[in-house]
Amino acid sequence: MTDQTILEETERDPFKPLRLHLVSRKTVDVLRPDAVMPLRDSLLWFHNMSPGHRSAEGYSIITYQNIERIEQLDIGKGPNGKRRNRK
Repeated sequence: MTDQTILEETERDPFKPLRLHLVSRKTVDVLRPDAVMPLRDSLLWFHNMSPGHRSAEGYSIITYQNIERIEQLDIGKGPNGKRRNRK
């Protein structure tokens, strides 16, 4: 994993939420493109960013070598552009 890979995913238009699968078997959900900041050899991930605000509850630094793969999440808007109902 590299900073370029993360940049490509977060700069995708429109942005699709991501799940980072770590080698520790933990997962990290990136629901907003501004919830992460790629650095040279690691990723700065902001915890629980408030919708509509730029504040976070904290942050973690994840080295790229600890990211096993990236999964695009299928949440939010459906294929017709309308928000799906959650039950």
